[in-house]
Amino acid sequence: RVTSPGGTTQQALSVLMAPDAWPATLDRAIRAASRRARELAS
Repeated sequence: RVTSPGGTTQQALSVLMAPDAWPATLDRAIRAASRRARELAS
């Protein structure tokens, strides 16, 4: 166990593990990496 019931880590994990959290986060991460790749290529 890495969380305490009702603790700060548990709260953070509940947000990260929400069904709608990962698709949006992954999309933003891919877009950010793509933008940076274009900047580095210029």
